[in-house]
Amino acid sequence: MKVGGDLKWAINSNSVLDLTAHTDFAQADADIQVNNITRFSVFFPEKRQFFLENASLFGMQVNPLPDGSGGSMNYQPFFSRSIGLDTAGNPIPIVAGGRFVYRSSKLNFGAIAIRQQGANDLPGTNFFVGRVSENFGSQDRVGALISVKNQPGGSNIETTVDGFFRLGESNSLNTLLTQSTTTNTGQKGFGGIMQYYNSNNHYKIWWTESVVTKNFDPQMGFVSRKDVIGTTPGINFYYRGSLLPFKSVLLAFEPGFLPELYYTASTGKFAEMDLPLFPVWLNFKSGAYFGYGIDPIRQHLTSVFQPLGVSIAPGDYSYLTHQFWASTDPSKIINLSFIYQTGSYFNGKLNSGDWKLQFAPVPYISFLGEYSRNHFEGVGENKTTTNVNLYVLRARFALNPRVQLTGIYQRNSLNNADNYNIRLSWEFLPLSYVYLIYNRGVTNMINNMVIQTQTEDHIIYKISYLQQF
Repeated sequence: MKVGGDLKWAINSNSVLDLTAHTDFAQADADIQVNNITRFSVFFPEKRQFFLENASLFGMQVNPLPDGSGGSMNYQPFFSRSIGLDTAGNPIPIVAGGRFVYRSSKLNFGAIAIRQQGANDLPGTNFFVGRVSENFGSQDRVGALISVKNQPGGSNIETTVDGFFRLGESNSLNTLLTQSTTTNTGQKGFGGIMQYYNSNNHYKIWWTESVVTKNFDPQMGFVSRKDVIGTTPGINFYYRGSLLPFKSVLLAFEPGFLPELYYTASTGKFAEMDLPLFPVWLNFKSGAYFGYGIDPIRQHLTSVFQPLGVSIAPGDYSYLTHQFWASTDPSKIINLSFIYQTGSYFNGKLNSGDWKLQFAPVPYISFLGEYSRNHFEGVGENKTTTNVNLYVLRARFALNPRVQLTGIYQRNSLNNADNYNIRLSWEFLPLSYVYLIYNRGVTNMINNMVIQTQTEDHIIYKISYLQQF
């Protein structure tokens, strides 16, 4: 049994203090697994309520937008999932912590301090992040952030300056510049990214420049790729004019060109080039869409690359992929969407698809099934031919706005893992909850040429009570 608590004190209309002890996040949604075939790390969003509050103050970032604009680089100087979670997303106990935030129309500042308990091979860790930002002009902002991760033997420190500038009605510039220092090794690194947008009703133009040195080590942040210099310009067109056919159902024709070029920062040598062109992208008035893209790719590998267990040797590779994107009307009871990619992949072939089917007969019941498949054919050093499949099933039942049952089942053939997460929540008083959570995880590991199955079952009962005074 574990007892914890939270205290929120609204000091005045601008200032709020939050304190927490033996914090528990068992009620947070489970992460949806991703089988990644790119050279970029996958960004998993924060889902824990304590860190979601005031995330707009601490969580400034430059990241890709849902329409693909901005490029693939994703950088966030303070990534709250670095606290209370290990690299696999498993929880690490938090002993205590606090957060203070001051907000006004011009000046905003705050700080977070948390003590994380030691677990497994990880020592007890102290985290601190301080943030200040000031708004000026119509929509401009400048700010600074410092984060410190302190463990026995040394600290990791990040210092960041950032700014967002509205350059007229259609133009904006967003920038982040960070230095990281690791005291026990004396290692220093730099990460910087600048992103320009020019957007109106007819087009969106962007240009993103990023530099991340080899020694950059943001232990409390997230960066999708290190030791890289990236240049990612692009343009999406929006045509809704008189020449658009089938105007009773078709909303817009939106072709785009999204090139990306990367060099290795430590050597200055070429690393990767992607030239995705979408000559067809149709948005329908119902919310449905259909798109087709072609992507010539060049890769220069300086070390072995292992996507989904397939080993690809260092060298130069050129290949071409075709992409298909589609979705039906998302407001209907049944909605189908998919992304499908086919073509060559390094020295072989890859057919990769992600299909989603949603069934929502009434507002308080929904089912979502997802199937992801990667079929490698003659890829890598061993000319590997294999399938890697991921199945996800999500369900939600709301008896009423206060009582909800949700469940997630995930099966990944990459490691023959089966994971269940079932959660019953009851809001018995305003902002006071009872949770009953069942988690089950089954993984298969190879140890000394013997396949071993590891099973973990957790049943968690949690009650949270809010008293306002």
